[in-house]
Amino acid sequence: MVLTKLITFLALLFFSVTPPSLAKDGGGHVSLLVSETGLDFAKDFLVHKAISTTLPLELPEIEKKVKIPLVGKVSMGLSNIKIYAVDVRSSRVETGGDGIVLSVSGATADVSMDWSYAYKASFFHISDHGVASVKVKGMDLKTTVSLVGDDGSLKIASRDSDCKVKSIGIHIHGGASWLYQGVVDAFEKKIISTIEDKVSNKILEKMKKLDAKLQSLPKEGKIDDNIAVNLTFTGSPVLDDSSVEFGINGLFMSNGDGGKVTGSLSSPSSSFPKVKRMMGIAIKEEVFNSATLVYFIAKKMHVDIQQTKNGSALSTSDWKQILPELYKEYPNVKMMLNMSVTSPPAVNIRETGIDAIIDLEISIDVQNNGVILSVARMSTVLEVAGTAEIAENKLAGSVRLNGFNATMTWSKLGDLQANYIQDVASTILESLFLPYVNTRLKRGFPLPFTQGFKIKNTEIAYVENSVMVSSDVAFG
Repeated sequence: MVLTKLITFLALLFFSVTPPSLAKDGGGHVSLLVSETGLDFAKDFLVHKAISTTLPLELPEIEKKVKIPLVGKVSMGLSNIKIYAVDVRSSRVETGGDGIVLSVSGATADVSMDWSYAYKASFFHISDHGVASVKVKGMDLKTTVSLVGDDGSLKIASRDSDCKVKSIGIHIHGGASWLYQGVVDAFEKKIISTIEDKVSNKILEKMKKLDAKLQSLPKEGKIDDNIAVNLTFTGSPVLDDSSVEFGINGLFMSNGDGGKVTGSLSSPSSSFPKVKRMMGIAIKEEVFNSATLVYFIAKKMHVDIQQTKNGSALSTSDWKQILPELYKEYPNVKMMLNMSVTSPPAVNIRETGIDAIIDLEISIDVQNNGVILSVARMSTVLEVAGTAEIAENKLAGSVRLNGFNATMTWSKLGDLQANYIQDVASTILESLFLPYVNTRLKRGFPLPFTQGFKIKNTEIAYVENSVMVSSDVAFG
């Protein structure tokens, strides 16, 4: 029913913004807050979706012997009972100490059914059958679910569902006049209680399935052969009167290194400013630093560049003005640049944006008479500034060079002047290295939204030690 789909939506929405993890840390490094606006949006959409995918809802057959004045005892039965339409005029979702509460009030429903009766007297037997319709009025539904963390997963600790129907109107198609009053007298209360019990039990049945689904959600997600995502929850969701906040470990990790994660999440007010959009995401700088560490350990921070940005082969002739000693020693030959990060980049997030320090070793190679020769190597320390953005459900970004310092560690080109070294490093960094990095960052890393979800109206802000993302959600 509706609440099961709502909770599943919240859980999947949470996973969709979950970055990967590394250490077996007890705290959550990524938090997701679903605001009051987000809860209302999910509720409205999913109430409609749940109705369209659940109906028709079949009810059990009802049989009863009824004493009809001037007729006697008549065996009556109702079969093929189906709720085929529901109209919800008012609904709301509340969060708090009791959990997530979904209330539907004043709903109406349309029920179809077949009727039949049989009357046996001493000398004759009478029977008939036909169809009937029932209008259910004033149906109120209240469902409460309590979610708790359990060894890195979520489970439903308690669930309760209550359905009440104020009245029904029965319309008999065909049959004698006494039949109508007989059906009303015999079955009105039974039809109401059957609807109430069936709807409540159906919701609890969905809750049981949802609980199994939540506990079976993967605790890590594979990015590639070396890197994985830790999807473990850090404690129970935090609920106040207008939002739900989830926490996860949130650090990158080597594939297969997922661990049990426990811990609790601080109150939403301590993590988030006022969220104007449907959801808010807080990603701490530890996530970015764990990413650089894991990618460094996996030896993913190395690039060989043999072509210019326009696709032509690198040649020493291109460097005639920048590094004349290279061209003089190896004129018009192919060259390669091998660049390796020598330690995990250190990322810092401040209110002004994202900063990082990168230690980069650059090797200049040439292909001389079919033989690859290394002719120079320099060590550089880069200071870069980064920005984050959301593009087509992906977390993307870019970096720019704030400053650098380069030193030549060894060279076969003789003693090079300091300004030559800085010019060479600047050319390599600005025209080759950073464009390569930004090309990869612009492609982005997919946010695993469930199919049909899109994020829009995204705002990104930087606070001390965290990137804050707020966004609306659309379907389609």
